[in-house]
Amino acid sequence: MANVVLVEDDDDLRSSLGECLQLLGHMTTGAQNAVELYQLIAMQSFDVAVVDINLPYYDGFSIVEYLCSNADLRIIIASVRGDLSDRVRGYQSGADIYMTKPVDPEELAAAIVALTQKKKHVEQDQGPDWVYDVAAMRMSAPSGRSVKLTPREARFVSCVARAGGRSVARGVVLEALGDRDTDNGRRNLDALVSRLRMKVRDGTGQALPIETVQGVGFYATSGLSLCG
Repeated sequence: MANVVLVEDDDDLRSSLGECLQLLGHMTTGAQNAVELYQLIAMQSFDVAVVDINLPYYDGFSIVEYLCSNADLRIIIASVRGDLSDRVRGYQSGADIYMTKPVDPEELAAAIVALTQKKKHVEQDQGPDWVYDVAAMRMSAPSGRSVKLTPREARFVSCVARAGGRSVARGVVLEALGDRDTDNGRRNLDALVSRLRMKVRDGTGQALPIETVQGVGFYATSGLSLCG
């Protein structure tokens, strides 16, 4: 069971969606806008926030950015705005999942469970964290073994690690690498990630702590942190 905050200005939709999620086993609290949300997170903790984009005072993108910096929770955007530019902006803001309305309550509940389990898995990960030394361009595994990265590999790891475990869109990564979001650019990125995975496994005996989100981008796992 997850503790969920629903940020939705439509009273009927917020109420009905909250009731459905409760029937599916989750605890829910509603907020009409950013002001109410910020008051709520100052008083209690939530596992997941479901955020609409078209809200009064502050839009959903601004709210997601704020939550990424000020709250330890997972974020789902649920919006009628389904254009690619909106979805990309949502992930760039820090959303874990972007869903287009109308949202099926069972699918939303399943997404909440998946995000909550992933969060718990990261929190319960045993042993010391992975550490990437920015200045030395060196990545150290929990085992103590490390590998030296090339400048392009270093830019890739820094871009993903700075997101703090949240998804980073492929377009954002390509921009950090100085590449264009074209078929050739995406192929080069895939080749870079593939080589890096092999390099890290060969050098440390452990898997690269960065996962691919199909059709979206990448996120860091296993407590990957930056130093230097």
